[in-house]
Amino acid sequence: MDSVPQIPDPQTRNAVTRRITGHVARGWPRLGEPLVRYRGQYCYVAALLPGHREPTPILRLRYQGSPDKWAIGIYKASTGQYSENDLPGSFGPITGTPEQGIDETFILYAGPATAS
Repeated sequence: MDSVPQIPDPQTRNAVTRRITGHVARGWPRLGEPLVRYRGQYCYVAALLPGHREPTPILRLRYQGSPDKWAIGIYKASTGQYSENDLPGSFGPITGTPEQGIDETFILYAGPATAS
């Protein structure tokens, strides 16, 4: 039995970065290209919000062994930390695709997505 990889491989990181960039461009084009970086099992997403000079941290995804399954964490400015437990229950699962993570967190920081 193969074990689940603890960190995403380079191909997965590249593919997920393209998915994130494309999804943000379609839903929140006014924000420009998001800043996507990886550290170990985590993918961090930040965006330049209107009125800000530096990208604002918004989302952290924790790899769950598949490009389509990540634990979703939101950045809490009040504590300066990410939390996988503080998304409103109405927003959906705390695990999902990168696109679901964007949809569930960007709306709280940047408002609703624009119609595609």
